[in-house]
Amino acid sequence: MNGKIIAAKLLKIKEGISGVENNLEIQEKLNTFGYTHERINEGRMLLDRVTGLMTAQVKEYSEQYSASDEFGKLWKKTYGNYMVTLKVIRVAFTGEMDMLQRFNAIGRRNRSLSGWLRDSKILYTNVLNSPETIEVLARYGYTLEKLNREFQDVSEVERLHSKQLSEMGTAQQSTVERDDAFDSLCKWYSKFRAIARIALFDKPQLLEALGIVKK
Repeated sequence: MNGKIIAAKLLKIKEGISGVENNLEIQEKLNTFGYTHERINEGRMLLDRVTGLMTAQVKEYSEQYSASDEFGKLWKKTYGNYMVTLKVIRVAFTGEMDMLQRFNAIGRRNRSLSGWLRDSKILYTNVLNSPETIEVLARYGYTLEKLNREFQDVSEVERLHSKQLSEMGTAQQSTVERDDAFDSLCKWYSKFRAIARIALFDKPQLLEALGIVKK
């Protein structure tokens, strides 16, 4: 449900609960119909729970968006570095099909994250495990430090993707919890409002104090 719609509804419900809490005459009339202090306080607790869950939900989605942004930026950068390294390897080992096969450097690239992770791990692992290859690539400006840094970025992309998925799950769960709590509050308020109309049918000014317009 839209957060703005929920916020507007919460304001209306808060007005009703506060109206009872601040008016003895209303309290007395509602008491007659079973809406005691305890029952009004039940609504207050439901309201406070939804308000807290709304705050938590906003926080969780903010963290999800931040994680997604961090992941996206690093993947773009790391994918770009990988493609440059791949092209250099293809030049350095032109005609050496066995070497190109070892680095999985033949054919079109897989654009999916899982495919790219597999391809990049094969390339960097086999390069870093071959002193001869490192020596060849050094002639093209590739130091061991540079290769290790690019490989570490691949691992970091994988970690950030897992973090992104975790944040997405947490954010979605926070929405479910908020909506469930809001549904419970709305059910409470619907009955409260109906009883208030009955208890205060001859006191329209008191109904207005609860934010309820007499029909």
